[in-house]
Amino acid sequence: MLNRSMYMLVAVAAMTVAAVLLLNHPLGVGPSIGFCFVLLTVYYKPSLFLFLIPAILPVIGFAPWSGWITFEEFDLVVLASAVGGYSKFAFHGNTVSSYRISKFLFVLLTAMSISILISMARGFSDAGQFVFGWFQGYDGPMNSVRIGKSFFLALLLLPLLVLIKNKPEKDADCKLGLGMAIGLGVASLAALWERLAFTDFLNFSSDYRTTALFWEMHVGGAALDGWILLTFPFSIWALRKDRAPFLLVLSLILLLLAAYAALTTFSRGVYLALLFSLPLLAWQTRQNKSEGNYRGGAGWGLSKWVSALVLVGVMSHQVFATGGYRALLALIGLVAISLFMPSLLRNLSVKKLFLSGLVGFVVGVVLILLANNLPKGPYVLYLALFLSTVYLIYSSQNYKIESAIKFSMAGFVCIMLSAANIANHWGGIGALLVMGLAVFILLLMVTFGATSKHELWPNNIHWRGNFLAMMILVGAIVSVFTGGAYMGGRFATSSQDFEGRVTHWRNSLSMLQSPMDIFFGKGLGRYPGNYYFAAPNSEFPGTYRIIEENGNSAISLVGSRHPLSYGNILRISQRLSFGVEGPFIVRFKARSNILAKIHLEVCEKHLIYSAVCSIGVAVIKPTNNSWQFQEIQLSRSDMLGGPWYAPRFTTFSFGIANGGGAAELDEIALVSYEGVNLLINGDFSDEMKYWFFSSERDHLPWHAKNIWVNILFDQGLFGFAVFLVLTISALSGLIIGRARQNELAPYITSGIIGFLVVGLFDSLTDVPRLSFIYYFLVTYALSTAVVVKGVDTRP
Repeated sequence: MLNRSMYMLVAVAAMTVAAVLLLNHPLGVGPSIGFCFVLLTVYYKPSLFLFLIPAILPVIGFAPWSGWITFEEFDLVVLASAVGGYSKFAFHGNTVSSYRISKFLFVLLTAMSISILISMARGFSDAGQFVFGWFQGYDGPMNSVRIGKSFFLALLLLPLLVLIKNKPEKDADCKLGLGMAIGLGVASLAALWERLAFTDFLNFSSDYRTTALFWEMHVGGAALDGWILLTFPFSIWALRKDRAPFLLVLSLILLLLAAYAALTTFSRGVYLALLFSLPLLAWQTRQNKSEGNYRGGAGWGLSKWVSALVLVGVMSHQVFATGGYRALLALIGLVAISLFMPSLLRNLSVKKLFLSGLVGFVVGVVLILLANNLPKGPYVLYLALFLSTVYLIYSSQNYKIESAIKFSMAGFVCIMLSAANIANHWGGIGALLVMGLAVFILLLMVTFGATSKHELWPNNIHWRGNFLAMMILVGAIVSVFTGGAYMGGRFATSSQDFEGRVTHWRNSLSMLQSPMDIFFGKGLGRYPGNYYFAAPNSEFPGTYRIIEENGNSAISLVGSRHPLSYGNILRISQRLSFGVEGPFIVRFKARSNILAKIHLEVCEKHLIYSAVCSIGVAVIKPTNNSWQFQEIQLSRSDMLGGPWYAPRFTTFSFGIANGGGAAELDEIALVSYEGVNLLINGDFSDEMKYWFFSSERDHLPWHAKNIWVNILFDQGLFGFAVFLVLTISALSGLIIGRARQNELAPYITSGIIGFLVVGLFDSLTDVPRLSFIYYFLVTYALSTAVVVKGVDTRP
């Protein structure tokens, strides 16, 4: 039984926790403003939390600036949603609501809570004892809190979720679906920015894998991969919704961005997961009789879709191989126009059809001759013709103007010629012949569709959108797999890499030695701390800690005990302001009992991959515990800051550069050419405030690299069994249970399956943001087992 006083009690508790976090947040008032915005928004309309949380989740991690990793900004968003939502029901609720939850679900959620609490306590014990700290690393006891909080944050929202889902408006599904789709778009835009800033939009050969704004990938991992797989199905949901043509275009853009982000992860796990999750989505949307918004395959059976997929794949591959990206994009645009032509041209007689095509041919030839004499002329002409024809098609369909139909046919012929011209301009006669064949096939299909008694494909904008989405996905796959050497190299080493993963999983599980370890796990978040002492071949990873001596703080660094390359250095970093300019001088004091080389750098860098750097090295000789003062001039380099539309972050970093080296550093200053110190908290008096750490290449010490191995390690067989039953219960409800009637059921199912497939190759539950959204989707599916009586609580 939850009444209005209980709602207020929960709101007050959430507000208390949030207030403590806000008062101690390193970034000042900014997070407080954001917290108030979310709180007031959810108070105004409680169901908006279903939209807000997933929509902004990919971009609300500021650890590289703040130094916080235990507590995050997404915690504040969830707490603000709880405060706003429960306060609204407490103040404006009209009816006392009683909940009847199934015994099975109650036992399941209770068991998961108990498992996490036990593993959290074991984590504290394994770390020595519980010591609270705002800036602890992954080897401290607070890492158990960091990992364990996600489930309880999802559980905090469950009563609010049930109330909203049972409101008469029934808009919860739409808001969650839209939030997940926008969250995918936001993450994809961040990935696009990163590639534009640090590599190139069409560079598929460089060893650069995007991380977007998932700071959790600072020591490797697959946070972006997991997010894409959880949310990718919702781009299909957005495409299939009954909306205006403009929104359909936005949905297609979202799908294109998401496909680009997924493919440029260069993750074999992502590709495999999509191969599992998308066919499952197609199957379930057809099986789910309550999916009234499905428009994807009306009038086409499996054989036609397979035939179209093969034809599109062959055409895309051949056009791309000879004419490059430009020709492929021209072909995709031509296919988009072709999908609308048969239904329009049915209204024209054969004579008018022929004359319109002839006019288009003559005009197209003249325009091409003119355009070929101008800089970028073929591309500008194609774009102008494409936009003009789209407008003519729109006018023809909405106003039934015969002249617009005639001009549409002429424009279609012009675009065909322009596409062939682009292929010839870029790839020569070979590309022209291939594009000419593709154009001829499309012309035959359009002509047959316009003159046949039966439609060749459905006259439905959503069907066209789905077909074009398939074309875009195929084109993107062709581009990545045939347009660069990097992905081919990764697939060539798949067998070797998998053997390495299996060995790593065995080593991870071998750390569970006692019966208590096996049954309850080592403890939440204890993998990095245990790996340090169980590393194979004694290849211990680097580490750091803040030390205090006579009231003075310093940072102690220990380098990895294996040969170090540039990418294997454990870096301690601080983000700098945009536009900083060198030359740079680094001043600090250090001491060591063994020889240590300190790597120093200022780089245009996002997270773990550097672009342009100014680098220096300081050699710290062994001393009798006395401090040495160092002043190092960093090498000169031209830091341009990236293009205006994709600015680069600039980061200062330092770390031990020799294997087995160790040193203590203090009073670090980075001095610009103007004599200004660019660093904050260089004396570490505020611990790791504003500091962050990363490892570019050495990732195994931080991750079990398998979601199931990670859960076994953290929570043991007990937690593993509960997690498995929780997941199976949600999936069975979504596929064959009562939850299958939910509009979002196929998309949540597909997201969960994709997430778990990616999880076969990475331990995704050690990313709190991902873990939260996973548990939230699971509880969303299971919430159908909660029956609410007397629900008219008004908000």
